[in-house]
Amino acid sequence: MRRAILLFSLLLAVTFAASKFSVGILITGEIGGNAIYELVQKGALEMASEEIEIKIVEGGYNQSKWEQMLISLAALGRYDLLMTFTEGMPASVNKVAEMFPNQKFALLDGIIENPLPNTYSVAFKDDEMTFLAGIFAALITSSSLPGANEEKVVGLIAGDTYPAMTNVMRPSFENGVKTVDPSIRVFFGVVGSWSDPARGSELAAKQFDAGADVILSIAGGSGIGVIEEASVRGKYVITVDSNMISMNPSVILGSFLKHIDVLVKNTIADAKAGTLPFGTSKRVGIAEGMIDYTHDDPNFVRNVPDDIRAQLAEWFEKIKAEGLPKINNE
Repeated sequence: MRRAILLFSLLLAVTFAASKFSVGILITGEIGGNAIYELVQKGALEMASEEIEIKIVEGGYNQSKWEQMLISLAALGRYDLLMTFTEGMPASVNKVAEMFPNQKFALLDGIIENPLPNTYSVAFKDDEMTFLAGIFAALITSSSLPGANEEKVVGLIAGDTYPAMTNVMRPSFENGVKTVDPSIRVFFGVVGSWSDPARGSELAAKQFDAGADVILSIAGGSGIGVIEEASVRGKYVITVDSNMISMNPSVILGSFLKHIDVLVKNTIADAKAGTLPFGTSKRVGIAEGMIDYTHDDPNFVRNVPDDIRAQLAEWFEKIKAEGLPKINNE
């Protein structure tokens, strides 16, 4: 009798384990020091439960290995959903999805233009985020803040060059700046690495020397050097992805946010419920509640003048209701 009960208990345990919804997550990079992947980890682990199993794999910064790692995860045949990230992965996801037609894939923060029936992708409207950051930078350089000089110059430092930066983020940032004042100059620099603070500091120094008083940092771990250089000089930095103001409230005046933790959670929940629309792709932004900024952060409220906060809030609501304004670049 005891043996029968033991066997029955083991059978129940195996059945329960097999019934768990299993999610494999391939991080295209490393979590530590990367704001966006720290949010991914947070959202994913909040979904872990007796019904949902989460496995997170860090792919590192060698991009040539990411596709093979995705193939290896798919070949295991143990995941109900494989999730990965960034604009660098659409071709790889499609390729692996063709190899494993019974495996479901979700690409976040990147778009698959011709999705297969077993793929789903959703990207952020990065143009909304960086346009708003451009508005903010222009208002800062035009202000009477202690760190703002008489020259109307702002900067953007990127971790690397990639299509979303070249075609979307940089031009949208510049458009935001020029919308406030067409005479403002915009510097652009590329670190060439997401984990080189020394090089980030060096580029920031060059931009500050040339008259910039505020820099938008989209540089991952390299952005630490940008913040440190700004701190030494009494200048300002704007960050993206997560709220980094607390790192140095007198330097980081504001952060523009991607709620990727919420997106991860929603994607996993919908996939488990069988309602994730595989075979489709979409973009989400301010109107969908996925892009925001640190409007209610106490340091932001304390350190940013009322008129700048009011104008930024007005632009946020305008984009939420109407989308981005059409820019005449002629």
